[in-house]
Amino acid sequence: MLESMQQTVDVLSCIRSYPWIIEMVKSKLFHEICDQHETQQKRRCYFCCDCMIPPFCTTCYKKNDHKGHTLIQTYRSSYQTGVKKETMSKYMDLSGIHIYSINGFPIIYINQRRGNDNHRFRNNVMHKCQVCEWELDAASSALFCSMECKFRSVLGSQLDELMENSEITENSEETDEPVKKKRHRRKGSPHRAPFF
Repeated sequence: MLESMQQTVDVLSCIRSYPWIIEMVKSKLFHEICDQHETQQKRRCYFCCDCMIPPFCTTCYKKNDHKGHTLIQTYRSSYQTGVKKETMSKYMDLSGIHIYSINGFPIIYINQRRGNDNHRFRNNVMHKCQVCEWELDAASSALFCSMECKFRSVLGSQLDELMENSEITENSEETDEPVKKKRHRRKGSPHRAPFF
């Protein structure tokens, strides 16, 4: 009981100190095609902690609009967006969050793992995320698969309220058109002979 109260205090103080963390967890635009550089197929992989705008691509980053700002680079692994462990450990307590590895360096996922129901709800898995029940390594002592799951475990429905009431919306960029998410399939549609 005392430990859970301490976790709640830690998470709330983290969110008060770094309000951009909620914006980062809320954003679902990571690694989507950048609206301003669609022809170059640039992916959104940077997040500015000072501006708290939706993620932006490498070309936008090189324009120096964010010079001197705190930027966080995200990485894509297993169709999930992650951040280097050493980067996020400066801003929040990562205890209980599962550490994944990408190209030899440790990362943590921002959003809860999503997958097919067969993977998530297998009965023979002993070690699962306490929130979304995603399978975790049996050797790991982690309780959560991502930052979002840790926040959701501690804050419950308060996290949804914080995400709804946060200052920035996903479509807050200066475009009047709605953001169109392009779906990229790994394989094209099958080209089979028609059945007669």
